[in-house]
Amino acid sequence: MNNTIKPPSKRQLFYLRLMIIIGLLCMFFLIHSLLRKSVIGYQPLYWLLISTFIYTFFKVIYEWYHYWSISVPPALPITKQYTVDIFTTFCAGEPYEMIVETLTAIQAIRYPHETFLCDEADDPYLKSVCKELGVHHITRTKKINAKAGNINNALAQSSGELCVILDPDHIPVPEFLDPIIAHFDNPEIGYVQIVQAYYNHDIGWIAKGAAQQTYQFYGPMMMCMNSYGTVQAIGANCTFRRTALESIGGHAAGLAEDMHTAMQLHARNWKSVYVPAVLTRGLVPATLSAYYKQQLKWSRGVFELLVTSYVKLFRKFNWRQKLHYGLLPLFYLSGFVFLINFSIPVISLFTDAFPLRMDFSEFLVISVPFITSVVLIRHFVQQWVMEDNERGFHVVGGLLLIGTWWVFILGFVYTIIRKNVPYIATPKDIKDEKNLKNNLPNIVVLVVSIAAIIYGLYNDWNPYTLFMSGIVGLNCMFMIFMLIASSELKFQAYLDKHATLFTVVSKIQHVKIFFWLLRRKIYFGVRKVSLILSILVVGICIYASQESDEDANFNVAHGFDAKNDNSKKSFAEFISSSDTTGLSKLIRQSRLYNSTSRKFSDTSKNIIEQDPVTGQKRLSVNPSFFSSVKGVIYSKGNYWYKNIAPLTKKMIVNDFEDIRKAGINTIKIYGPNIYDHSIFEAAAQKGLKINYSFWVPAPSSFINDTAYLHEQFNIILNTINKNKSNPNISAWNLGNSTYQQLSQFYHGPQLYQAQQHYINLLKRLVNEIKHEDPTRPLTIDLLSSPTLNPAMQILKGQIPAIDAFGVIVDNKLSLKYVSRDFKTPYFFSCTDPGALEGVQHSGGIFYANWQDQQSGTAVTFDGLKDVWGRNKRYLYKISRNWNGNIPVYNLPDIKILKPALTTTPGASLRYNALVFSYGHWNIAAYLKTGLNFEWYLVKTDNLGNATGMKKVGSSPDVYITIPKNDDRYRLYLVATDGNNVTVDYATLNTPLQN
Repeated sequence: MNNTIKPPSKRQLFYLRLMIIIGLLCMFFLIHSLLRKSVIGYQPLYWLLISTFIYTFFKVIYEWYHYWSISVPPALPITKQYTVDIFTTFCAGEPYEMIVETLTAIQAIRYPHETFLCDEADDPYLKSVCKELGVHHITRTKKINAKAGNINNALAQSSGELCVILDPDHIPVPEFLDPIIAHFDNPEIGYVQIVQAYYNHDIGWIAKGAAQQTYQFYGPMMMCMNSYGTVQAIGANCTFRRTALESIGGHAAGLAEDMHTAMQLHARNWKSVYVPAVLTRGLVPATLSAYYKQQLKWSRGVFELLVTSYVKLFRKFNWRQKLHYGLLPLFYLSGFVFLINFSIPVISLFTDAFPLRMDFSEFLVISVPFITSVVLIRHFVQQWVMEDNERGFHVVGGLLLIGTWWVFILGFVYTIIRKNVPYIATPKDIKDEKNLKNNLPNIVVLVVSIAAIIYGLYNDWNPYTLFMSGIVGLNCMFMIFMLIASSELKFQAYLDKHATLFTVVSKIQHVKIFFWLLRRKIYFGVRKVSLILSILVVGICIYASQESDEDANFNVAHGFDAKNDNSKKSFAEFISSSDTTGLSKLIRQSRLYNSTSRKFSDTSKNIIEQDPVTGQKRLSVNPSFFSSVKGVIYSKGNYWYKNIAPLTKKMIVNDFEDIRKAGINTIKIYGPNIYDHSIFEAAAQKGLKINYSFWVPAPSSFINDTAYLHEQFNIILNTINKNKSNPNISAWNLGNSTYQQLSQFYHGPQLYQAQQHYINLLKRLVNEIKHEDPTRPLTIDLLSSPTLNPAMQILKGQIPAIDAFGVIVDNKLSLKYVSRDFKTPYFFSCTDPGALEGVQHSGGIFYANWQDQQSGTAVTFDGLKDVWGRNKRYLYKISRNWNGNIPVYNLPDIKILKPALTTTPGASLRYNALVFSYGHWNIAAYLKTGLNFEWYLVKTDNLGNATGMKKVGSSPDVYITIPKNDDRYRLYLVATDGNNVTVDYATLNTPLQN
């Protein structure tokens, strides 16, 4: 058989090495990202996870190390004749047919040789076969050292210069020795190894998986071992120089006798060669018990070599051999890694703890480049596997490897406790077997995993438990595969008895053949463009990581451009020109279409007055709707896929307990949200009412596509229908001031038409909501602005079913647009705590928000608690006003003192904390305050919205290296005392003022 494997060209080698370098950079980026303190979740799980990543990285580096120098030895002409002995073995119980077939094939090898059958059973039948075929039959009475002892007994009774060891199931081709012999012309070569291929790899999943596990090793990895003369001996199909074996006292013993022999020879400075040619085909384990016995023998044997022979021979190895034999046994440590991978999500589901504090999109950005590099490099080097059927993802081999986790662990444990494993030849026969004992560890994993999924989802339904349940579910599929694969023979027997099912399976096989042919073409194409795909994926991930900083700029690029006539007209095409509601008269009267709408009259009656007795400010007329509501907006988890820290039901319950302590009786949430289920349960548990709000899209979202608005309205109706039976929901709310925002897109008649069309759509939605749930109030939010009162009048006049309006109060200044003269019921739907500071009020208010949020692309500072759950000043004040029992807050105000210097990029400037004490501002560094300080550098978008922050100091002062575009950065100063915080937020520079 001719060697058809060609060595890589210079271009191919350059592409491969460049891809490996890119892959290493992606790996370092991933591990650097995972080792940041900010991403550490529950530490025990985190470090378990990191250990699996580190193992994977070493395993991948070891693999790439063997791809770096793929080489194929040239085919050498035979110029010298050697005497050759070929040994094969027999153990009692092995099939006669197999032995006879192998002996017959050996005798057909064209190169002159002598054949020896090393018969451990001294079988009379085989004696006669040997006599008939002209094979030397030898046996032994002193049976020591298993296979190695059997071979050494044959070596003592033979004299060939070269000795070939063939397993009894491997059938050689007639030209078997032709590509091998000439390599021994180099006197430094101790042995030549060829490919170990199989002819039964397609008879079942066990056989297929076991064969797939060898393809990359016998292909490109072994070819690289040629480059440093340390090719691994496999045990079968290996040709040794007799003098080399004699130099180490014969074939080395052990469960991994082939590796032991190679170690001894390499320690004696013998070199080895790998010829990538399929010159024999043998049997791979086809049953689960046979496969497990083989893997246990190998893992026990290899671990034994690591702790004994490797230590003794270490000094005799060169540095590459030290790496080779030191890292090769670590493959079998994958059993522990698989067990950890099974355990992490199971523990997470049972304990509601998670290893990482990282949002899903960020994890994808940091991991996808590395995963892509691993896949593409592996596919690229499959140009150097032996046969076309060896290319692919090797899924079955991977699944079988995962299901062997406990066998590898057993081999390690046996090594530690020094328990011997008998050397038993791998069973060659195929028969149905009972595998309950073999499957028991995987069944335990399956049962525990299913229990974890049920418990985790029942206890806490959130994105993270769903994600972990998905991983556990995947592990369950791995275990189920092992159960099915171990019973494949039963399934095949069942098929033979049922013609219909057999026909269905046969058709599926035809489809698989078509898919296999298609897959070959796809793999061929992928290998051709692997480098381009690697660069492309890395580029996309870099772009995605930067794009998050630009998310907030979307509105600037696609939104508030009042001069874009085309966008206005495209929406106006949907608007009826007829005025069926009488809206035009109201709009003309209020002149809402004018971009310079009149300001609200300065003579209007403000709602804040001073109590003549106490002198305190108070709301002269409390909101006329929801007067008993003392509320807060609970926005945690709104963008769960961007949340850095998992939000669990336990956290929600704890939040609601604190909310109740603050005197708050109602929360406002925006939905539908994946956390709805947990929030409903926690609210019921803590006795909180829920104002369920829907975020109505801004005009920029539907200005060119009204179908999107209809789609959102359908979601609203479906959510109400689903949750209307929940007794904790007290009202429905349509959030966002969409109606008022239309004036930012339209002017004149177009504005009137847009408002009329939107009101018609809104009216239809409101009526359908009232039809779906007539018992609960329905409110709509409006922004406290000059257009507030006219908008309330128009919407109430056109949509009488609206029960009240929620007023959005951004700051103190916006309060002047709220008047005693309002005839329409209203409440404060979203209120900045600072807007009502020092003002007494009894209810009808929702404060924004309960807690600051930090996600992958946004940070907010508008909460009553900070990101870490510590109490801000307003929380105590609100609690006191609403008769809550939040602990006393007595922290002084703080400010950031900026340097009187220009903020030049690269300059290091000092910023000081100021504390208001003794009636004036003091530099905190010179004052004993008892406060602990934290400084954070906050990055913002071009609208000033915070997109991320990192800690830069923890003292009363801090030195900041001014970044480029310093106007896009802010300083956030936090001073803490126990669970209370006081904060300040400022630009890096001191703005010039006229």
